[in-house]
Amino acid sequence: MDTEGIRLFVMAADMLNISAAGRQLGLAPAVASARLSKLENQVGADLLHRSTRKVSLSLEGKEFLPFAREILAQEDAALAALGHGSLEITGTLRFAASSTFAQLFIAPVLPEFLERYPGVHLDLKLSDTQMNLIEGAFDLALRNYAIEDSSLRARKLADD
Repeated sequence: MDTEGIRLFVMAADMLNISAAGRQLGLAPAVASARLSKLENQVGADLLHRSTRKVSLSLEGKEFLPFAREILAQEDAALAALGHGSLEITGTLRFAASSTFAQLFIAPVLPEFLERYPGVHLDLKLSDTQMNLIEGAFDLALRNYAIEDSSLRARKLADD
């Protein structure tokens, strides 16, 4: 079984967005969709329900997801045991914040952050208006308003 297909499935299940999951793995949307279809053929079940506007987990996908996560964890552990695991933090961090907050607090620490984590590529979205954090597929958002989506995790960092 193709572990990269499994990795794509886990990311797509977490994001509920095949294209965004594919982009994070460096895949074009069509390639990501084809890779997921190949995985579904291998396991003999539709793992995701797809429509033009929405992706959701099928019953089989919900059952397969914890096993898929375990497969990836075991692969990572095996590679780490052989010395192939990397402790270097790499990848793209999609980050949303207000413009004012970014100027005051993020910009001053960016050079040090990028020097400390050279393998991290920042994709910053600076906006003073409310945005849909799920559709934007953000990994992290610092906002100064209450979130409406109860599926998101929020933590108050400071008093007004």
